[in-house]
Amino acid sequence: MKLIFAIYNVLIRFISGFIPSKNIRRKLREQCIYTQICPKGAKYYLVKDNKEIPFKFVKYGLKIEVFGKNNKIIINPSAYFSDASLVIRGDNNVFKIGRSTACNNTKFHLYGNDTVLSVGNECLFSYDIEVWTGDGHALFKQGEDKPYNYGKDVIIGNHVWLGAYSKILKGANIPNNSVIGMGAMVNEAFTEEYTIIAGSPAKVIRTNVDWDGRAPEEI
Repeated sequence: MKLIFAIYNVLIRFISGFIPSKNIRRKLREQCIYTQICPKGAKYYLVKDNKEIPFKFVKYGLKIEVFGKNNKIIINPSAYFSDASLVIRGDNNVFKIGRSTACNNTKFHLYGNDTVLSVGNECLFSYDIEVWTGDGHALFKQGEDKPYNYGKDVIIGNHVWLGAYSKILKGANIPNNSVIGMGAMVNEAFTEEYTIIAGSPAKVIRTNVDWDGRAPEEI
């Protein structure tokens, strides 16, 4: 089966090379190339007509490692990945990416049990961004045996622009139509839409702001 898909990928790349339009070539490759089999311990779904369709192969541009069981990966077919990665450590977690969201060199770390990492529609991830639902190592209060730093959900709304080098940590909630500043560290839940959130730790620095994927000179 791997050989069949390897041949399929080569054919798609070869055929698309004859298409003059760069945008059409890129769209064909993004939508058609699935190179990696979904790892053991996870079920992979594409979303079509608001229904989750089980699929065996992982979308091109997203490297996935899973250490656990009963994890769920739900990706809209129009989502775009370039040199992105997802590591799941734990059981019964959900990773979800919405429609027309672009993730460039983004590292998703879904650590913990029964946690959710959800990204909405039409989001734009710049480069070298990290998203964490857990710390990876246990912390204890002195004299106690039970850790206190369990994983927490990370929810990113629709139409969110995340600047380069930003870090989104466990428990973060980013509302719709927000902008995350370059190098920001977001570690809490925000509620107000149309804001710029920046700094380390992040806070709202400007309100009543919307954004567009085009450069200012193009508008």
